Amino acid sequence: MLRKIAYSLKKGTEELNYGRSIISGWAARALVDASPDAPDLHLLDPGCGHGTDLLNCRQAYADLLDREEVLAAPRLHLHGVENYPPYVADCQKAGIHVESVDIERDVWPFADASMDVIICNQVLEHVKEVFWMFSEFSRILKTGGKLILGTPNLASFHNRMLLLFGQHPTAQQSFSAHVRSFTLPDQKTLAEKGGFFRFEKRAGSNFYPFPPAVSKPLAKMLPGMAWGLFTCYERTQNREPYLEHLASDLAELETPFYGSPQNPAKRTALPGARKQNVSATRSGKKSGNAKSKAQGSAKRSAASGRDPSRKSTSAKKARTRASGNKK
Repeated sequence: MLRKIAYSLKKGTEELNYGRSIISGWAARALVDASPDAPDLHLLDPGCGHGTDLLNCRQAYADLLDREEVLAAPRLHLHGVENYPPYVADCQKAGIHVESVDIERDVWPFADASMDVIICNQVLEHVKEVFWMFSEFSRILKTGGKLILGTPNLASFHNRMLLLFGQHPTAQQSFSAHVRSFTLPDQKTLAEKGGFFRFEKRAGSNFYPFPPAVSKPLAKMLPGMAWGLFTCYERTQNREPYLEHLASDLAELETPFYGSPQNPAKRTALPGARKQNVSATRSGKKSGNAKSKAQGSAKRSAASGRDPSRKSTSAKKARTRASGNKK
C-alpha cells in the first residue's frame, strides 16, 4: 500500500532523474571557460543513447555564448560512444560523431588528452569495469578538463525510507540493469583515488516520492537526499597511466578487474592495431593449445601403448554427426 501511494505521488517526475539542465549547464560553462583561443572544442559522452545530453549541451553552450556576447568562439564537436544501431543513426543525423566500442573493455578510439569535457550520465551504475572507465576518462581528458557524472543516489531519501521498512533500495536491485550504486562520499573516493581528478561541485535532482512542485526545491535544498547524484571533477596534472599507478591498490581487491594481472588490458594507441594484436594473440593461444593437446595426446598414447596416429571410432562417429548437423 505504501509503495503504491509513493508511486502515485512521484508520477510525472521521472524525467527529473536525468538532471538534464544540470549536466548541460555545467558542460556549457566548462566549455566557455576551457580554451577561448582554441579553434575547436571537443565534448564526449560515452553511452550517449539518442544523444540527448550532447544536444542539450550544444544548445546550452550556444545560449551561454549569446548571453555573454562572445563574438568569436571555438567550434564545438560532439562525440559519443553508442552500440545500439537505432541510437547510432539518431546521433549521426544530429551531427554527432559516434564510435561503437565496448566501453568496458575496448580502448576508446580517441587520442590522449583530446577532450575538453566528458559527460557520463546514468551510465556508471550499469558497468562492472568501472576502473577501466576511469582509466579511459583520465587518458582522454585534457589537464584542467571537466568530468561530469550523473548516477542514482543510494543515499536518497526514498532509498533510506525503503531500508527503514526492510525494503531494497531502488538504486541497485537484483532484478534490474544496475550493477553498482553510488553515494557522494563513495563516488569521491573512487574518482579522486590516485590524484587524477579533483572534486569541484555536486547537485541533486528529483526527490522521491514528492510531486514536481515539491521535488525541485527539496532537491536543491537537500541534494544529499535527492534521487540523482550529479558531480563535476577537474582533471589534474597527473598524466601517469591510471591502471599502472593504482596497480598495488587494485590488487588488494582480489577481483579480476580489467587491467589486473588476472585480466590484463590490451592497450594500443590505435584501436585497429589493437584488434590485430588481439586476433594474433588469440590465434597464438589457439595454436599453442592445439599443440599442447597434441603433445599430451601423444604422451598418453605412448604410455598406454596405442598408436597415436590411429583415430578412435568414437571420434569418427562424433565428426560424422557434426557434419550431418551442419547440413
